[in-house]
Amino acid sequence: MELKRIAKIQLPDQHFYEIFIPILFIIIGLFAAFNHSLWRDEMQGWLVAWQSDNLIDLWKNNAPSGHPVLWSLLIYFSKNITGTPLSMQLLHWSLGSSAILIFWRYSPFNLTHKILFTFGYYPFWEYFLISRHYVIAELIIFIFCSIYHLRKRTYIPFAFCIGLLANTQAFSWSLAFAITMTLIFDWISNPIQRINYMRNKNWIYDISLSFCISFSLLLFGAFSLLQVKESLKPLSFIVDFRHFLSVIGQVFGGYVLVIPSSSRLLDLGICALITIILLASTIIFISPYRQSLVFFSSGFIFLFLFNYFLYLGIGSRHYGYYFLLIISSVWLFLSNKDQQLAYSNHESFFTKGNLFYFPRILTFCLTIHMVVGIHMVFNDFLLPYSTGKETAQYIQTKGWQDSPIFATRDVEVVSVSGYLNREFYFPELKGFGSYAQWANRVNIDRSKTLDEVQVYLDKFPKVNKLLLILSNGSSIKNLKPGESFYFDKFSVRADSKFENSYIDSERFYLYWVERIID
Repeated sequence: MELKRIAKIQLPDQHFYEIFIPILFIIIGLFAAFNHSLWRDEMQGWLVAWQSDNLIDLWKNNAPSGHPVLWSLLIYFSKNITGTPLSMQLLHWSLGSSAILIFWRYSPFNLTHKILFTFGYYPFWEYFLISRHYVIAELIIFIFCSIYHLRKRTYIPFAFCIGLLANTQAFSWSLAFAITMTLIFDWISNPIQRINYMRNKNWIYDISLSFCISFSLLLFGAFSLLQVKESLKPLSFIVDFRHFLSVIGQVFGGYVLVIPSSSRLLDLGICALITIILLASTIIFISPYRQSLVFFSSGFIFLFLFNYFLYLGIGSRHYGYYFLLIISSVWLFLSNKDQQLAYSNHESFFTKGNLFYFPRILTFCLTIHMVVGIHMVFNDFLLPYSTGKETAQYIQTKGWQDSPIFATRDVEVVSVSGYLNREFYFPELKGFGSYAQWANRVNIDRSKTLDEVQVYLDKFPKVNKLLLILSNGSSIKNLKPGESFYFDKFSVRADSKFENSYIDSERFYLYWVERIID
């Protein structure tokens, strides 16, 4: 009888979670932005924009990076928010937050999948805390999915989606191609779409303007990428089975964040078989809505061929585009159930109730993504991604920020120069700079670092003492802080080392070099 008197505990309804989860995500992201220590690729983007006095400088500085100018342009217009790299981080935070707000407001996923996705590896970590251009692709593809119904009235927003994706990053062309093929297929195969669109008396002007916008932006994006065409390997149509399996491994990584070792053929083969099952489940699930199938297959084929013939990619940030294709194609499918083809309900290997039924696979994959995403964000609060900020703060605390500074390797110590907001002497450039200038640099044998220091001292005879900053691979081994030795015409004394970072190459070592005066 007493149990009847106990009031039932009311769990929050779905509306509560739809408000609470995005707010929680945004707040955590803001705190993380203030805590995160930028590493070299992030700082490179900031410095390219920060060191540009006008848009012409921005184009010249950005061109050797191999990326279109859109991300640098956004940083350029927001760099004076704080006048520090935090401006870029706040910009990135706002873009990532916007993507999640759109996802929660317009995506048709159930509550479980929304929560798992939100705190997953890509939206919570790789494309949120790491300040790079990938967040733009995530945001634009979510915008496309959320405004897909507007195609009945206008194609102009889609033209901007296609064009902006082409100016985001080379991999983003796969998403731009997927959107283009989906809209073309929808126009050809869907007479109702044509009828609804042509009811607008200005439809000719709309479609003409849309074509001009997308085509112009596509050309501009292609021109940006062609600035570094010499860095791409020449096309080869020779079949390389191991390389083919390695590309399938990228797809596998998009699903479960694991990449098989390219040196182990057995691992590649097993992962390829699993990937085929995952792809078959995905395709069968979305196939009732043909536009969704066209979106997924066209984007997948483009990206797969790009990986095989041009560039395989490095790390999870690149195979995340397969993940974006999966999520957005399912989004389109679930949002257009009323337009799906009649579909047979016969039992098969991939039907409901089976282990390989796609919603089950999606839940499994998103769970892996969430576990890894939360781990990476939590770890970032405990272990700095780079020691660049710590090293710069130490130099400022000591009052050494205006001292002559010799630093190498340039592509790594940019995280220190960015936080100090000053140029270093880079032996790779044979001169001063604050970021890696890919078109002008020459690789330096790390064992010749001290020889390059002597070159610097010969070039600047008035400099008798300088601060030497070396990244991990260039450090002078077995030299503890306070110890010193003589080299040719100068002495080297170890001052401090900063090794508490997630990325090995982002560990830095400080030395004082003093000329020996006869």
